[in-house]
Amino acid sequence: MDLNASAPSKPIARRTVLAGAAALAATVALPRTARADQPGEAAGAIEALEAKHDRRIGLYAKNLRTGQELTHRPDERFALCSTFKTLAVAAALDGRLVTPDRQAQQRPVHYPPSLVAGDVWAPYTRKWFAEGYVPTFAEVCEVAVRDSDNGAANLVVQAIGGPAAVTDFVRDLGDRVTWLNRWEPDLSEYVPGQVVDTSTPRALGTSYTKIILGRALQHRERETITGWLLGNRANPPFRKGLPAGWTLADKTGSGSYATRNDVGIAWNERQDPILVSCLTRADDPEATRKDEPLTEAFVHCIERLG
Repeated sequence: MDLNASAPSKPIARRTVLAGAAALAATVALPRTARADQPGEAAGAIEALEAKHDRRIGLYAKNLRTGQELTHRPDERFALCSTFKTLAVAAALDGRLVTPDRQAQQRPVHYPPSLVAGDVWAPYTRKWFAEGYVPTFAEVCEVAVRDSDNGAANLVVQAIGGPAAVTDFVRDLGDRVTWLNRWEPDLSEYVPGQVVDTSTPRALGTSYTKIILGRALQHRERETITGWLLGNRANPPFRKGLPAGWTLADKTGSGSYATRNDVGIAWNERQDPILVSCLTRADDPEATRKDEPLTEAFVHCIERLG
């Protein structure tokens, strides 16, 4: 979908990936079949990237078929930023709405001009409002994931009962680490050491795995959100390192302290799913965001795990 369209477009050529995801959904929780995680496995390579780019890098990567892992600061907290949008939309698709409605995805959504006021990143919700177009809730969910539209994300969070509802959803997934406390755009304002609106590479990556490949959602809803993630249009760093013939379903995030995140699952040509959860930030609040640390960390992971 481009900004001249009123309705979302469908992802291209995703049937094979979605079929593979469905087949794997029943097995992702099984015990590892390959060697366990080795502490500091990725330390040398990722420490080199930290020094090269002057960034703090948290990484949790796993071949979900073999169980092989690479980690670096996997349990250190980083800002969630827009990576929360996958969690919020998953909660909505799971039917966790303030007003339960089985037809919610087809319902029109009306919203006030205050939702898209100022310089908030809202390319679709602002355009729709200006044109008098009333989107369906499904369209709102889609642009929150695929285009990281903050106005759409706030509408989704409102529909499920506020930021605490996102935290409740991940708790039900077994994630005791991730917290969402604020709305867009405030939640992307981060100070190192804070707990609100943060997660860790391991916790966030595991929750994504349960949403995309596990039983967190019913089959149709899992297929829907995976399709949106496959169609990510928010300039994800991982895609700059994606080999030909591979497929990627991911979500990015950016915030203060030059925070730049990317979390998702890549499928190689054999359809083996490889989770990569990479969260980064600078120590300098005035630093400029960089994609290169994430792209290079992703390439290292798929070369080792794929």
